[in-house]
Amino acid sequence: MTMTQTTREALLSQWIKPSSNDEQTQQDRAERMVTDAVKAHEPLKSAKLKIYAKGSYPNNTNVRRDSDVDIAVQCTVCQYYKYMPGHEPTEPASESYKGEWTPEYLRDEVLQALINKFGSSALKVGKIALTIAAVAGSRPSVDVVPSFDYVLYDDASRVSKREGSCVFPKGKFTKIVNWPNQQLVNGRARNTATGGRYKNFVRALKNAENILAKDGTIEELPSYLMECLVWNVSDASLRKGNDLSIGFRAALYELWDALENDKTGEWVEPNKNKYLFRSNQPWTTVEAKTLILKTWHYLEY
Repeated sequence: MTMTQTTREALLSQWIKPSSNDEQTQQDRAERMVTDAVKAHEPLKSAKLKIYAKGSYPNNTNVRRDSDVDIAVQCTVCQYYKYMPGHEPTEPASESYKGEWTPEYLRDEVLQALINKFGSSALKVGKIALTIAAVAGSRPSVDVVPSFDYVLYDDASRVSKREGSCVFPKGKFTKIVNWPNQQLVNGRARNTATGGRYKNFVRALKNAENILAKDGTIEELPSYLMECLVWNVSDASLRKGNDLSIGFRAALYELWDALENDKTGEWVEPNKNKYLFRSNQPWTTVEAKTLILKTWHYLEY
């Protein structure tokens, strides 16, 4: 059946909806349960943890019926850091940390805290996250990520800095650096600047990816990629037209043009601290192009 402007607009109106009130309640409950589990585990008290939600849940870019929660359990007694290239100090700023809180030890103790609360049968141990299984009607699945403080210094004197977090995948020393607070702050500002279209279109593209992956049209992609792609669409395209269909078409067209003509070299994540399509990213421009093209065809633009 041919998709009309009316049916397309109705579909997008459904796609842009955030989690329902019931889903929000379940997400909040999951966050509280993880926090309680970690705080109750005596060995973790000396790690001086920060426990917080990150990703689409606090950023309000998650979609209905796809409402998992990411929780960082962040050790603050030791700090990983780096200087911007060309701004390293001539002398080391401090001695290396020699305490007990290694990535392996933190991961083991967080895992034990979760086992104590949820039971081992509810847990799946991944390379990065410790995943707690969902319970229908009670909580969504939860990815718990043992993390550490991370700081990027812009100058050798440490006057200017950017604070983030880092995680060490199981069995590897190479760390992954994340910037959850910058993502949160920048996303809110961008959403305000675009009259809500930024987060609406993030949800729309996530819904499109869910459908296309489920029916086998494309391979499943990390949901954060959709947020990153929409971040790199201009405000003018996001705000175009009074109808959702017109604005979303403009966003897809701009993304396709840039991806097809190799104009993505300076694209960044919403945190503005990481390039989108450079080394060590879990996605490629080819995958992004396929997503945009198949979404365009699905909506019959």
